[in-house]
Amino acid sequence: MTTSGTIELQTELEVFERLRLSLLDRAAGKYALVKGSDLVDIFGNEVEAIREGYRRFGNEAFLVKHIVEADVPLNFTSFNLGM
Repeated sequence: MTTSGTIELQTELEVFERLRLSLLDRAAGKYALVKGSDLVDIFGNEVEAIREGYRRFGNEAFLVKHIVEADVPLNFTSFNLGM
């Protein structure tokens, strides 16, 4: 989260959700690269999308999302409890 309390990739997430249905029609199963309010490109796999994001934007935040009908929540357990 940023210091203003907003979610850092909120704009990118909103853009992706707005475009999700049209992306499903033309690129289901691929990966979208979103920066700000722009859909940058669509890629065949996640690694290509991330690589291009770093190439174009360096250490700035960008979003890579799998183009699927519904997101599957992922849960991760941290074994580092800070003790």
